[in-house]
Amino acid sequence: MMSVKDLFLGNWKNKGVALFFAVTIWLAAYRSEKQEYSHDFRIDVRPAQAGTSPHVITSMKKKSPQGEGLVDFDGRVRMAFSGPRKQVGKLRDEPPAFAPLEIPFDREVHQFSQADFGFPRDGVEITQFIPESITVSQEESVTRKFDNLSESLAVTGLREGYEVASKQVLQGTVQVTGPKSVVAGIRLSLLATVEAERESFKGRIEVIPTFPDGISPELVRRTVQVTPTEVDVEVTLRAATETFAVEAMRITFRVPPAKVPFKIVVDDLLNDTIPVEFHGRKDEIARLRERLREQPGLSLGVRVPAFDREQGGQFTFTEDSLELYGFPGVQIRQHELRRREKKAGWSYSVTPVKEAEK
Repeated sequence: MMSVKDLFLGNWKNKGVALFFAVTIWLAAYRSEKQEYSHDFRIDVRPAQAGTSPHVITSMKKKSPQGEGLVDFDGRVRMAFSGPRKQVGKLRDEPPAFAPLEIPFDREVHQFSQADFGFPRDGVEITQFIPESITVSQEESVTRKFDNLSESLAVTGLREGYEVASKQVLQGTVQVTGPKSVVAGIRLSLLATVEAERESFKGRIEVIPTFPDGISPELVRRTVQVTPTEVDVEVTLRAATETFAVEAMRITFRVPPAKVPFKIVVDDLLNDTIPVEFHGRKDEIARLRERLREQPGLSLGVRVPAFDREQGGQFTFTEDSLELYGFPGVQIRQHELRRREKKAGWSYSVTPVKEAEK
């Protein structure tokens, strides 16, 4: 009778060889067994620029999951792979990184294929794409230059009673590159904020592009480039000014001391008043308005030069020679009525009064 030991160890060389070949055949069959694997990949889709003018992709669409109409393509493609277990396992452990997919300018629909991604390889093929294709719209890419950026510079945070005296963008030009239809409607905005209690600002601020309604922010982010994105600016403030026109302002002649009486006659003068404009800081103009309401008889001074005590004299005065006491920051200008009539000033005569004329 054969013992258990003889059963397992008898003729052990032949049994070992048989076991070796059995394991080898099993491993080969296991590794070569066909396996399937699906994975979502993000695909970078770009325009093919070779041999064409520069252009950009403005729209990518795919069929909706419900099969009705098109929806935006977000760059994700699900691929189903099929091949030997070993190669598919390696693909699962180390997902491949695909090179950008370049679409020619004249291609409106792109059907995904294995060749786009370098398959089949090592016995693995791609058996399915979801989506199967995408609809692509492309447009010529242009560069637009923006000069005179100071006109686009807005200033906030002004001190109360102040206004912008000067504003300057130190960079000469900002360039915007993108789809022709998008760049055509772009506007650039610059916003400088002056800190409270300061009268100037100097520093770098962001260039803010704004686009017509209907332009997708995603399209702008993906296709539009602004260079530079920040610019240096300088802003200077000044006290806010205002103009106040008065059609009938009284005048008073301030005459040097004289021992003889005299009279003053002004040409082109009605009711001892003249029209003038006041220009100055807003707060000072507001104070002047209030003063005139309280003192309607407030007058402007005309300083009379020295004159011959026997013969008198002929003189002229203009608005800028008038004196307004108590308002040093207010200028006196020619009224619009006199500007239209092209008047230069007023002439007046100082005449001594003799005893017989008294």
